[in-house]
Amino acid sequence: MSYKINGQTEILGVFGHPVRHSKSPTMHNALFKELGINAAYLPFGPIPENFSTALDGLKALHFRGANLTIPYKEQVLELVNELSPISEFTQSVNTLYWKNGEKGGTLCGTTTDPYGAIKNIEDAGISLEGKSLALLGNGGAAKAIAYALLEKNVKLTIVCRNESRGKNLVEKLSLFFPENVPTYCSFNDFNTSEPDIILNTTPVGMHPNVNDSPLPDASFRKEQFVYDIIYTPTETRLLKDAKAQGCKILNGEGMLVHQGAASFKLWFPKETENVSEAFLVSVMREALQKENLPEKTLNSNPASAKI
Repeated sequence: MSYKINGQTEILGVFGHPVRHSKSPTMHNALFKELGINAAYLPFGPIPENFSTALDGLKALHFRGANLTIPYKEQVLELVNELSPISEFTQSVNTLYWKNGEKGGTLCGTTTDPYGAIKNIEDAGISLEGKSLALLGNGGAAKAIAYALLEKNVKLTIVCRNESRGKNLVEKLSLFFPENVPTYCSFNDFNTSEPDIILNTTPVGMHPNVNDSPLPDASFRKEQFVYDIIYTPTETRLLKDAKAQGCKILNGEGMLVHQGAASFKLWFPKETENVSEAFLVSVMREALQKENLPEKTLNSNPASAKI
């Protein structure tokens, strides 16, 4: 870093369980160095039973901000002072920040996940407008991404293990999108060859369970695009299986940097006032590439992957 840790250093971090796989410290610390911000971003992995105590520590120590990952995106809801409209809808939070930058004041929660996912897919040259898309999962990330996808006029199907939760999510979304009501089905009833796009939001296949897949016996069409928000490993079993059958594929590295940029701007609004989002994304992406992530997305030429 371009400075030494001292009494002025501000602390941020990511809370998850597990959390050792997270690349967020790599990209945010790279931004601190590039922008000359005296801060440090660390991973924190409290067990679920201790999460509320850990969050009390964040408040007491006046962390500048934090990210949340599995399983804390929903567990945090009752522990913050104010939720953004999208987090009210999704009942999911991935970013904590202080209202008006006043540390120790109102702790706010929002989610930048859907923004990151949509930007990642569109940056790869994939058109979403009017496409049929199967969203695997109905957790916090799925709810937020589903909302954003329906805004893009996607023909959406929620694929879920708990059909009652899937039905509830569809009914809730239909209130906001009465002219584009999504459908739902179980994993057992899902025909993997039907949709134009398959988007996995479940943690199945994430390190260390790299041999698992949410669709272990799937038959894909080579015209399909398969996207997994997981980025560790860089190529999940789901993506390997789809790639072997000729599909275009992409992992969640791009989602990570785009949602990270959105979080960063919430934590440091003054410091990023005249900094472009493209610059933030480029710095974070370069930092991830230096950590031995692939220098290119998993498609040989994703920008030409039109479906």
